[in-house]
Amino acid sequence: MAVPGARAAVAGFAYHWYTGDHFEALSLTSRLYPEKALWFTEGCVEFSRFGGASGPDKARMYAHDILGNLRHGGSAQLDWNLLLDDQGGPNHVGNYCEAPLMLQGDGFLRNPSYYAIGHFSRYLRPGAVRLESSVYDGRIEQVVFRNPDGSRAAVLLNRAPEALPLWVTEDGETGWSLTLSPGSLTTLTWP
Repeated sequence: MAVPGARAAVAGFAYHWYTGDHFEALSLTSRLYPEKALWFTEGCVEFSRFGGASGPDKARMYAHDILGNLRHGGSAQLDWNLLLDDQGGPNHVGNYCEAPLMLQGDGFLRNPSYYAIGHFSRYLRPGAVRLESSVYDGRIEQVVFRNPDGSRAAVLLNRAPEALPLWVTEDGETGWSLTLSPGSLTTLTWP
């Protein structure tokens, strides 16, 4: 962005997930260029890298990435492929993948990643604003948004192999408690 006029010409930045978590880089970019969009523009579950992972593990991988991106300034999340055939294609370079939706005969198979994406796409509405939030246990990942209609949505990922208790409060005084099941992805909504 050191080139004269570059900042005015660039609407935002795109990034992928293939080299691991780089959430701190997103935070830094968001702080340096707060007016720019940060779009996750490609991610998939490649058979060659993640073929042995379970469906729930793949869903948690999606949730972890989306949560981290949103907490660190990301503003959009696009999958590389939302629908592929039962072989993970078509693909012109041969890196076959699992998609959230796979053709299966005359119908579709909804993979666990499809439902993980739904925790965000169904409850975080266009124009929603991320609220500051914190959690006392690092094994719980979370993000909270206020939707344009004033409702709130919190998406929570329990990365622990055991159930974890959680107290949710908005003002430090009133709230409710719940228990997050082991390895679960949970969405809470309230007016």
